[in-house]
Amino acid sequence: MDNEIFEMVTQSLTEGRISRIMNCDEEYEAAKLHERVVHDKLMELLTDQQKELFDDYITAASETDANAERIVYQQGMKDLYALLMALA
Repeated sequence: MDNEIFEMVTQSLTEGRISRIMNCDEEYEAAKLHERVVHDKLMELLTDQQKELFDDYITAASETDANAERIVYQQGMKDLYALLMALA
């Protein structure tokens, strides 16, 4: 399949849909709460300059994670497509 098709399908399936599914997952919600608590404790200890640098790091790491998730999701779709074609 063409990469543009995978980009369109990935975007349309993941926008909002994944967030709704994740928000119903208790384990995810507990991890998110723990992340917020640790983040808030850390922010209390950092200087303004350190906070800015940390926020920049979190932004960069989040971009990397989002791209990794997109790649894994698309590879899963490609694998499913290959399996369906092999079974046909």
